[in-house]
Amino acid sequence: MTMHTNPTPCLRGWIKQHKSAGVARGGRSLTAAEVIAESVRYKAEFARPLLARGEIFNPITGEIVTGCLSLSKALDALRERHGIDTTVRKLIPLLERKGLVERHLAWRMVPMVTDPTARKPEYRHDAIATRAAVGDGLLISIHYGHKEENWVRTLVTLYGLEFLARLLKTPAVTVKKPKARDTVRALLAEGKTQAEIVRSSGMSKQAVSYHARLLATSKSKKSVVAIL
Repeated sequence: MTMHTNPTPCLRGWIKQHKSAGVARGGRSLTAAEVIAESVRYKAEFARPLLARGEIFNPITGEIVTGCLSLSKALDALRERHGIDTTVRKLIPLLERKGLVERHLAWRMVPMVTDPTARKPEYRHDAIATRAAVGDGLLISIHYGHKEENWVRTLVTLYGLEFLARLLKTPAVTVKKPKARDTVRALLAEGKTQAEIVRSSGMSKQAVSYHARLLATSKSKKSVVAIL
């Protein structure tokens, strides 16, 4: 998926062929106005919509969407409007579990710190919107970069922003694990021995003995206080 505010690579190649053909015939190169006219005609031939700045074409639904935000900008908006405080690093795994993004390995060549004349690969994981996310109008991924570079940025639509607000505002259901001392207290009350508690609870013998001793000490202190 590409934001078509600039000529696509195939369009640039097509225009270059026309310019070469014009020069070969002894004519002049295309002017800027003629390039724009050829671009309009090219997109009209292939039924590609002419997009203004900030407009993105959804290739699955055929819609033109506006007001899209990057993941970081979307989280800034959610923080300001709903008080939701999270990070992109935490959001991407959540979207991945929901089947809305997939992480793809990408790379580009960058200068080395020790020797700027030499270059090395720089790797990163791009979060790509899945077909389901694009079809539902939640996310759209656009490609950008120059020459050999091909980076991807996933944007959140206005509808996707509402979806994220509902998703992140829903409290996660957590099951609290009972404390070890409470577990030992309950099992001792059932009449189990320390050896049986070790086998049934999975705690170590030392831990069970420690908590049982503290419980016995606490019980004896309460008994003394009651007598006094």
